[in-house]
Amino acid sequence: MTPPPLRLKVLVIEDEPLISMIIEFSIDCLGHEMIGPIASLEEAMTAAAGDGYDCAVLDVNIVGGPSYAVAQTLGDKQRPFLLASGYADWSLPENLRNQPRLTKPYSGEQLESELHLLFARCVPRSA
Repeated sequence: MTPPPLRLKVLVIEDEPLISMIIEFSIDCLGHEMIGPIASLEEAMTAAAGDGYDCAVLDVNIVGGPSYAVAQTLGDKQRPFLLASGYADWSLPENLRNQPRLTKPYSGEQLESELHLLFARCVPRSA
């Protein structure tokens, strides 16, 4: 008997409703569960500090400002994450420049490809 496929919990921090729906659709189609979306910096910090997720998709600029502190929390917790940003590498803090990133605007195919890479780096934390 083969074990059931791994179902990851993906924290999504994104303040654009349409983009959130596209991300949710892709995560669902790939057999995983979206936690969120979370649109504000304050709520994102609280969620990132918790343990109810395996990995994250993180918009760089959300309601309340840049999400750099959220990225730091994700890194400190050793949770893989994917940045979503329309900014060039040089505009990001140096510690985020080598982080996997989707450059906005991105296609559904680009999103799915990057999600596959993100999921490959995940260690499930929940049943």
